[in-house]
Amino acid sequence: MKKQYLFLLPVLFAFCSVKAFSQSAATGQICFIRATGYVASAVNFRVFIDDSLACKLKNKRYSLHTVSAGEHTVSAQNMGISLDKKSAPFKVLVAEGKITYINLVWANEVSCQEITANSAEQSLKKIKQTTDCGSKTN
Repeated sequence: MKKQYLFLLPVLFAFCSVKAFSQSAATGQICFIRATGYVASAVNFRVFIDDSLACKLKNKRYSLHTVSAGEHTVSAQNMGISLDKKSAPFKVLVAEGKITYINLVWANEVSCQEITANSAEQSLKKIKQTTDCGSKTN
């Protein structure tokens, strides 16, 4: 009887470990969309996820970022002649396997707005993806 318990104990431990690991590995994506027209079109925007620089976006570009599922804070910053402060932090809930779309809006200052997938798809048809967010040419 003791041998059976000794055998089941490692199996139970392994099962619990796999279950915990699979929950912590859940990811989703954040998509920043900068589909603005002429206003500030020559100015790059910096976008941040949880206060870390995620990308520098030119006009008519978007970028995709894989993050852990759950709540995140996004913000943006104008990189013009006078480097403006970051926009007000905006909390988003990223669902596992889903994309959360963030539209960058310029109205006297840059701000972030969450939009629906349907609205995002219309914008994404007209703009290009930025894939190398570390490059100075973005």
